[in-house]
Amino acid sequence: MPGQEKQVSKLRRPFVVAGAVVGALLSAWYLYRNFGSSAAAADPVWTRFVNVALIMFVAIYLANLLRRGVESFRKH
Repeated sequence: MPGQEKQVSKLRRPFVVAGAVVGALLSAWYLYRNFGSSAAAADPVWTRFVNVALIMFVAIYLANLLRRGVESFRKH
């Protein structure tokens, strides 16, 4: 209904924060491996930027899906 406020889950913030932390760690690992690899040429800057953005997006998205699964499991 238009007059009702949508209820926000209490688990939303912890899962998003956990997803962001995991994404930051994976991004740091990716950048370390990219810069530390002397055998092959490093990725261009735009590729690194896109890859870090994708890593962050996927980590937060998967954390949100996991939260929904946990909430569904807790309801039953």
